[in-house]
Amino acid sequence: MKLNFHFFYRKKKFDQNSVETTNLSRVLNLFDLTALGVSSTIGSGVYVLIGNTISNYAGPSIIISFIIAGICSFLAGLCYAELGSRVPRSGSAYVYIYVTIGEFLAFIIGWDVVLEYIIGTSTSASALSKYIDSLTDYKISAAFNSSMHMNVPFFAPYPDFLAFGMSLIIIGFLMIGVKDSSLVNKIFTAVNLACILFVIITGAVKADGKNWNLEVYPSMNYTDIGGRNLTCKDSNLCGEGGFAPFGFNGIIKGAAKCFYAFIGFDVIATTGEEVIEPKRTIPISIVITLLIVSFAYMAVSTVVTLMVPYYVFDLSAPLSEAFNYVGLNWAYYIVTIGAIISLITSLYASMFPMPRVVYSMASDGLLFEFLSYLIPKLKTPFWASLLTGLLSGILVLLFDLNQLIDMMSIGTLLAYSLVSACTLSLRYKPNVYDHPISQPHGLKNKIVSFIFGYSTEPLYKRLFLPSADKPSRATSHLVNTITFLAMIVIVVLGIILNHGDLRYAVSFIFFMIFLIILIILAFILWLQPQDDTITTFKVPMVPFFPLLSAFVNVYLMTSLSTATWIRFIIWFVFGIIIYFTYSIRNSKENTLGKHVWFPCLREHYTVMDDTDAIVRDESTF
Repeated sequence: MKLNFHFFYRKKKFDQNSVETTNLSRVLNLFDLTALGVSSTIGSGVYVLIGNTISNYAGPSIIISFIIAGICSFLAGLCYAELGSRVPRSGSAYVYIYVTIGEFLAFIIGWDVVLEYIIGTSTSASALSKYIDSLTDYKISAAFNSSMHMNVPFFAPYPDFLAFGMSLIIIGFLMIGVKDSSLVNKIFTAVNLACILFVIITGAVKADGKNWNLEVYPSMNYTDIGGRNLTCKDSNLCGEGGFAPFGFNGIIKGAAKCFYAFIGFDVIATTGEEVIEPKRTIPISIVITLLIVSFAYMAVSTVVTLMVPYYVFDLSAPLSEAFNYVGLNWAYYIVTIGAIISLITSLYASMFPMPRVVYSMASDGLLFEFLSYLIPKLKTPFWASLLTGLLSGILVLLFDLNQLIDMMSIGTLLAYSLVSACTLSLRYKPNVYDHPISQPHGLKNKIVSFIFGYSTEPLYKRLFLPSADKPSRATSHLVNTITFLAMIVIVVLGIILNHGDLRYAVSFIFFMIFLIILIILAFILWLQPQDDTITTFKVPMVPFFPLLSAFVNVYLMTSLSTATWIRFIIWFVFGIIIYFTYSIRNSKENTLGKHVWFPCLREHYTVMDDTDAIVRDESTF
């Protein structure tokens, strides 16, 4: 029997009338969406990550690291902005991939993004709990640790009921309705930005330019902001001194860490079904969010590194302790309270997209149907909100989350990379498809047609001297293949950069070979005709910006540890089981019926052809 795997790439179908039809309430405006994006992105990045990156990687040159990370995040944001304006549906990367690539990979990304948001929510709740605990002089944690100590590997030392309770409270706010909870979020976001402005202004009073040009030596004694007496040799945090104490390598490693501080803006794209005028609002909100966040990170980094020497930072609460260090004890409490408010908004924003992605997948039949239930009056997902909130709460209640944080990064970076690929795929699809032409004859022509699409023109001419001025079936097929090859080359380059040593001739030669191949593939894509009928937001410099975005994301993914990838694969396996036992039969795009358990054994299978029309919007952006 001939096997048939077409169900892997069956696609979600929209027409112009249905793409903006939704059961959710469209109540979010540009201000609401920008507040959500800012609150989701600015949180632990300011109050925890900056100190860690300054002391361990970049020193005062963290400013350059944030500029690099901001540019890379901006490239990913442009891709989200284009797809979010063209396919304004809940689900973000999941929906984009479902529309452009196919169901199976869309499910994997959706399943992966759910994990990302669950762990992100848990880490925000954990950080919030620790900051609240610090205001009580750590009496809360001491009480739980003495009465409920858990000496179990991978589990937390004690159950964090404070973090669990905060998770339940935020889920309650989310379930009362988007508009009401959005108002609370806007108030907290305003307080958060005011606190950051306070840090910038107050810290500037204590700024000293000498802290950017410090001389250090191994036996130098100093006291860190935690009150410990150390030497440079003992702490290993002094580097070579000056503005970039850890050199160019430290700036790049710092940029990789700073990139994670920008994770969260993609929450904007998950709200496509709850936004007023999504085709206009989503791209503008993403751009404004990234500009605000970039300015906040660079300004805070500048002030803090001028306030105190880079090597004295305490890794747990760098901002608040820095004010104690320079004698502004009263400011310590203001910044700590501001950090708590910021982490509350971050917790809210981390939880917000979780039920939306689950709801979107359940509505498509890829997750269990009851998860798509909406509260009739409020139009908010009930079971999706409750179960994902409880799951994140249980994680933060019982588990040691330090080993799970990198898994959140894999999900985000993988989604970013595939969104970049989707941007290329959609940009080169024709607006109106030509009629199918005759099939190729001969084995060689059939192989070429299968890989690059069928055309009467020679392959070399289609690659380097294309005659078409508008996209067609053949050019769209060709672009998809070249994009796939480019992504493979990007993965190889990421592995070489992270695990090879360019000082050795072999690594350098392989790196240059694959880099040249990537440049040639990008040049081929640049020569192909693009769809010029798109009237919504468009990423500039296609294909170069999307490919550069994918390269940065894949580079960071390949730098993660083996243990992190193993945990990710385990979660991935659970998703595969759900897909093949439930999703494959219950998908709304399944034309065979739920009674067919093994679609791959059916020789005849009707699916949405790769050349079916994608949503077009003729309105003016």
